[in-house]
Amino acid sequence: MVDHAACSEEPLNGESKGSEHPPCDILIGAGVNTPAAKWVRLLDLTDKKVLVIGLARTGSECARFLARQGARVSVSDLRRADALKPEMDALAGLAIRFHLGGEETSWLDTMDYAVPSPGVAVDSLLLREAVTRHIPVLSEIELAYRFFRAPLIAITGTNGKSTTTTLIGKMLKADGKKTFLGGNLGAPFIGAVDDDWDWGVVEISSFQLEWVETFKPRIALHLNVTEDHLDRYASFADYRHAKERIFAAQSDEDWAILNRDDDLVWTLRDEVKARVVSFGFLPVAEGVFATDDEIVWRAAGSEERFSLKSVKLQGVHNIANMMAAVAARIPRPRTPS
Repeated sequence: MVDHAACSEEPLNGESKGSEHPPCDILIGAGVNTPAAKWVRLLDLTDKKVLVIGLARTGSECARFLARQGARVSVSDLRRADALKPEMDALAGLAIRFHLGGEETSWLDTMDYAVPSPGVAVDSLLLREAVTRHIPVLSEIELAYRFFRAPLIAITGTNGKSTTTTLIGKMLKADGKKTFLGGNLGAPFIGAVDDDWDWGVVEISSFQLEWVETFKPRIALHLNVTEDHLDRYASFADYRHAKERIFAAQSDEDWAILNRDDDLVWTLRDEVKARVVSFGFLPVAEGVFATDDEIVWRAAGSEERFSLKSVKLQGVHNIANMMAAVAARIPRPRTPS
């Protein structure tokens, strides 16, 4: 494999985008719905020294994955060993070094990468020190994305993420697609990278988006944003900007699904590089909207209608979630349901 610093995204046909770096030697494209396969930025982790910060479920999965990749893994946690026995037992047999019961900047000595668990704040001692030392910080979803071999749908928003993620996953599975469903909902994304999938559908929190760099969902949804997690962020603006990073690496080959009824989300339509599909309650010529008993999709002179008469989910908020899920069908082949 090739180190990520020497990789560039190049089209399959070899036409350069002007990068001085060669393309990586690993190909994305596992999934018949992928419109144009792309070269992926991967990390050669062999013998790289990596500090995983935080030994919760995601941190444990990251440590396991990194060890399997041949990295020299250390794990730190503020808790002491007696409070982490299940987590440490789960990693038994792997060559992992543990730093427990505090934070010491010396633990970063000689490290090539730092991988924080989502619950570790950006202003923690170890992360601040990693930034100061110019040690690359990789979030779990950034790390997983670089190894995931299928197109990805990512969903963020203050409310409705889990419902919308589940709906999209069920729609894909109903189409006969082998679909990974997880992220902030259920299984950590990093645990899915060794399998072959047609699609990945991941719920993404603001915490998980803080350190993304190349994370590039084929379809990214932003449902809504209201004040939340202000114990983590200095301001509501900081929280919003963390959410908006879901679109940061997208290009005009990707899709951004935006809520027209949320002013702060809808303003992003002029900022994202991806193609925009919108959803909201008022009728539009292009996009998704709802009537009293249907969800309607319109685009390029075509229209599809989805009856709500037999739907068990109740409430205006769930109609919005269903509209978002329908909107996520627009960029990929659809079968009536």
